[in-house]
Amino acid sequence: MSSSTSRTIAALLGAIVLASVVALAASAAFGRGAAPSPSPSPSDPPVASPSVPPTVAPTTPPSEEPSPEPSDPPADGPTKVALQDLTGHDVSVEIDDDTGEVIDAESGNPGDGMSVRWGDVKVENIDAETLRVVWVGLPRDEVVRLNITRVGGTVHLAFVQDAPPANSDALGFDRILELTFEEPVRSEDVTTSVEESPESAE
Repeated sequence: MSSSTSRTIAALLGAIVLASVVALAASAAFGRGAAPSPSPSPSDPPVASPSVPPTVAPTTPPSEEPSPEPSDPPADGPTKVALQDLTGHDVSVEIDDDTGEVIDAESGNPGDGMSVRWGDVKVENIDAETLRVVWVGLPRDEVVRLNITRVGGTVHLAFVQDAPPANSDALGFDRILELTFEEPVRSEDVTTSVEESPESAE
């Protein structure tokens, strides 16, 4: 056998060996994949994945503020007005207005002495809705009572207070009350009366 033939055979054998080595390496590489996870045995109980309950936001009831209770209506009754008195006594008038038309009452400024006689009442207009009422009383502490009524178009002012002894020349002092009505009232349409208090008559 010639030397050239020997070299040819040796080259072929080397190529075959190299191809075998490459094939084995490739087979080993493809065989090293991730091992499949073992399937569970039929006898093993199923493993339940932990269930997470849904989060429910707590419902907040609407805030309910207590509704304010209606206030009690003002009680009907007499209105008490302090009167100015030059003698320094505590004198007031308690007004019981049956008409419901008087919206304001306050004291006027009395002069010195008596401008009307005992038992008389002077009524005059200050303006269309306001009357000035003048009468006299004894120089003492006293609560005078005044009842206001209306019959038709006539307003009546009925005073009840202490009176001087009969047939006396007792000195009195002016008492002045200013009454404001919700509608115009004429002094000519007002009648008056002065009665003795039952306490003073005893």
